[in-house]
Amino acid sequence: MPSGENRRDLLGWARLWLRLPHEARACPACASPRLRLLDAFRIASTPDGRRVSFATGCAECGLLFTNPPPTREELNQFYSTDGPWSVAREERTKWIDAKSRKRLAKKRPPKVSARRGAPDVLLDGLASHLPVTAPPEGSRVLDVGCGDGKLLDRLSALGWQTYGIEMSSTVAFLRHHRLDAPPEDGSFDLVILHHVLEHVTEPLGLLQQLARSLRDGGVLFISVPRLDKLPIHRDYRYCLNGRTHVVGFSETCLHGLLARAGLTLTARLDDRLDVELTDGKPLRLRLVATRTAAPPQLPDAPLAPARRALHAYARTGGPTSRMRVLLPVRVRAALMNRARKGP
Repeated sequence: MPSGENRRDLLGWARLWLRLPHEARACPACASPRLRLLDAFRIASTPDGRRVSFATGCAECGLLFTNPPPTREELNQFYSTDGPWSVAREERTKWIDAKSRKRLAKKRPPKVSARRGAPDVLLDGLASHLPVTAPPEGSRVLDVGCGDGKLLDRLSALGWQTYGIEMSSTVAFLRHHRLDAPPEDGSFDLVILHHVLEHVTEPLGLLQQLARSLRDGGVLFISVPRLDKLPIHRDYRYCLNGRTHVVGFSETCLHGLLARAGLTLTARLDDRLDVELTDGKPLRLRLVATRTAAPPQLPDAPLAPARRALHAYARTGGPTSRMRVLLPVRVRAALMNRARKGP
């Protein structure tokens, strides 16, 4: 039986070994239990006072995810039309909505922005992989997370039949067909998943749905934060922040998830779009994939790129990052949580 002093020492160390309620025991993508605790990071305070979260990696598919992950109900509320995501954009949405209604009343087509980074840049990048500017009659496109519909505006003007899914706003559906979920009927020639997959806790399930939405030979364009290049762009919260970006991907991981969904990676659009959209910073992976019946070719060691990226980021971050390298993740998390709470 430990003495009183020893019991106090043990209790002190226990407080420096943080375990969080509702930590996931299986990967939210592939359901594997082969999880690895890779890092801890600060988040906005939760209702129960928690101020840190874990970055957990899956050794089976390579996914990095916020742990504990948000529930589906929490995400639905956050992105609903009356949730925090929408409320923060309410005034902008009202302005866009009013302008759109005026255009419709006057039968004017929506304007397409000519600013740097306009949707045309993305479409020009896709033009080598499908006939974006001259689609065959009846070609259909689905934009998942279409926002206010600017990209669909451009595609509609080029002759595409345009469909969108969006929880946070109804503005796009003044001009485009609205869907509540991806139809799994193989009816789409193009599916766009731009600034979306990092927001969902079941990314493989969504990719499988979208693969079934595509016709044979149909194209998926997908864009996500680029975890591989974290040591270069150094925007950790863009890759994973626990509130909006709840899952993170290396190219190896995403390649494997696409294969599991029945999609074959056919091209990367990073180099040119980095110059046009992010001032040359390698912030996003931008990939083109096609629907295929070929058996999946899964990559070896899919978690290795995420491990390397996090390790290199920590080692090059100055004195405050040495703690990331030297201390166990749960100890770091306990110290970070205690420091943020104050005396």
